[in-house]
Amino acid sequence: MKYSNIYRTPAGIDYTLPAFLDSIGDSRIYSIWDQTINPCTLQENGNEESETNLGNNNKNGCANLKYGRIPEGFAYGVEYTNEEINEALASDNPWNIVPSRDFNGHGTFIAGVACGTLIEEKNFAGVAPLTTICVVKCKEAKKGLKSFYHIDTDEPVYAETDILIAIKYLRQKAAEANMPLVICFGMGTSLGGHITGGILGEVMRTLGNNTGVAIVTAGGNEANTSRHYKSDVLAAGQDIEVEIRSGSRHGFTLELYSDSPQILSVSIISPSGEYSGKTVARHGEKRRINFIFEDTVVDIEYSLLSYESGDEFVQIRFDNPSEGIWKVRVFNETKGNAYFNMWLPIRNFLPSTTYFLEADPNITLCCPSNNTNLISVSYYNSLNRSIAVDSSRGFTRNGNIKPDFAAPGINVYGPLPRIGNVYPLTEEEKNLTARYGFQSGSSIAAAITAGAAALLLEWGILRENNTSMDTVIIQKYLIRGADSDGVTEPNRLWGNGTLNLYDVFERLRGN
Repeated sequence: MKYSNIYRTPAGIDYTLPAFLDSIGDSRIYSIWDQTINPCTLQENGNEESETNLGNNNKNGCANLKYGRIPEGFAYGVEYTNEEINEALASDNPWNIVPSRDFNGHGTFIAGVACGTLIEEKNFAGVAPLTTICVVKCKEAKKGLKSFYHIDTDEPVYAETDILIAIKYLRQKAAEANMPLVICFGMGTSLGGHITGGILGEVMRTLGNNTGVAIVTAGGNEANTSRHYKSDVLAAGQDIEVEIRSGSRHGFTLELYSDSPQILSVSIISPSGEYSGKTVARHGEKRRINFIFEDTVVDIEYSLLSYESGDEFVQIRFDNPSEGIWKVRVFNETKGNAYFNMWLPIRNFLPSTTYFLEADPNITLCCPSNNTNLISVSYYNSLNRSIAVDSSRGFTRNGNIKPDFAAPGINVYGPLPRIGNVYPLTEEEKNLTARYGFQSGSSIAAAITAGAAALLLEWGILRENNTSMDTVIIQKYLIRGADSDGVTEPNRLWGNGTLNLYDVFERLRGN
């Protein structure tokens, strides 16, 4: 039924910034794999790049790039090594040699917060400023996938398949460099069963079980969006109407999950009162409903055994919905009590005018952060120690404790990409045009936590204090050190408290 999930994330890095250079001016970036660059035409985002990056035999093919290559074992994009990045930095225009750019700015910011170099004159340093950096800039999802989910936005959208391939690349590069690996996963989706994070969550869990690997996920920014609904308990034979306010003709996808062995069926009532009739709840059942007055098409698809948990899953896709109140009537077809959860897409994929009228801010952690074997963080304001109103909340759909803890994520200071296409020539100009600013959000908290995880891996693996460290062990270290003052733990907002790396070692000392 669901061929791929869709995600929104920052992408790319401005590798020219001082925040990613070492003390002698060389790049700390091990490699960049830019999936968006076509190695046959060297086009990124539709702009033809300089022919200086083409080998003599490459103008009609992909085999002989002067700079960069398709990474070994992969079929698309271009990889640039540390040596090529340093050569680019020594040139008058680095982007002619390594044309990978960060046009969004968020990727640069997250990398800087996690592991940016100490810049004293800017009063800046990342959490782990001596780490080696490896970057994957994911290509955006194809139009067909976006159309299937009715995603019509300028926000970047990424396919699960490309993310899985990016994770494989990072694992290979860590093995090649013989280094521990921390993956900062600053993206997420509200589509999925909200238990294990689906296929992506399970792949990440498997990778995270390897010694020397830590995977940190952002919880999301969905608590205050009214995009989650949780029902009361339905008695056998009872039904309930779930109201959705549609404020535009922007299509959307709605997902319903119940707990096995419950079986629920649904029907749709349009704003004008047209009724679809009850659909049949059976595995693989599909139905298309045309609402004449609204000029709207609704597709309903059932899966009684979803991949993630074996629970019932119903996907409802609204194409060109008219404005007004749409009602989804849900029927309990089982002999006992039943209940269910529904989710709409994340805020980046849907106008704010479409939402549940009776929404629940809980169980809004984005997938795959709800996988119990991954490190998951919510975010708060470190100045007044208050949780962010938008910070997604736990627990998981089956009641597992998530998030693990909260990390700072409001008005965090970090590097921003350079503006324009003209690269500064003098060192003074390079430093002056290196911008810094403040950003907020779940991915920022994930970056801070990823930096803390890197420091723990250095202590455990490289300094041989705990050579068996993996994601779960690091997760437990950080939970043990979490500051729970003023927090009833564990809870849906704060998890087990707030990130405190110093207290991890205090607790190890028995203090």
